[in-house]
Amino acid sequence: MTKLATYTSGYNIFTITLTRGYKEKEFKEDLKKLYEEIAKKPTTFLFTDAHVLDEGFLELINNMLTIGMVPALFDEDGKKLMGDTVRDEAKKLGINETKEDLWNYYIEKARDSMHICLCMSPAADTLRIRCRNFPGLVSNTTINWFFTWPEEALT
Repeated sequence: MTKLATYTSGYNIFTITLTRGYKEKEFKEDLKKLYEEIAKKPTTFLFTDAHVLDEGFLELINNMLTIGMVPALFDEDGKKLMGDTVRDEAKKLGINETKEDLWNYYIEKARDSMHICLCMSPAADTLRIRCRNFPGLVSNTTINWFFTWPEEALT
């Protein structure tokens, strides 16, 4: 459903690819790629239960949901690079071309251009515990419950 909605909206879809030894460092690198992609075109970030190799991943997702960015994801050079990607757009809007103003504009654009789709099973207690530990999963999302489709709907 997410892929279909993303396609019909004209957005890009971004998901991580798990590999052996995939840890928080690799996840942060993938998130940097996501934020680079957002500067170019609105994007849906599809994240599933299977991607949660470490509960720390959900802390980063929680930050994305609540403040729109992962703190300390980009160093100063990365912030400058992201600001430069939106410089022309910001200039047309009359935004100052200082590093800080461009970065703030980029963050605002990222918040508006990124949709996060979390696909998690409500079976067992895992989702309930995650929602309790990471409140952004509840307070900054809309929850859609998908049930098995009846045979008539499939035909």
